[in-house]
Amino acid sequence: MAEEFRSYLARRDPEGYYVITAKAGALKVLPPGVELIVAGEHVLIRTKSRSQALKILKLLAARNLLA
Repeated sequence: MAEEFRSYLARRDPEGYYVITAKAGALKVLPPGVELIVAGEHVLIRTKSRSQALKILKLLAARNLLA
């Protein structure tokens, strides 16, 4: 796992979610079932599942959509 992904998966928010910050274009490629918070040109993606967070990170990194 790349060092970049470790920083995203190292900590969770106080409610136990993994939080991923992405560019607004990520809305088109995200799988259903994740919690989204749109903040201007960025999207905060929240998921409880570590494996789902890793899949999302790989998908967004391949498309250069991580913020």
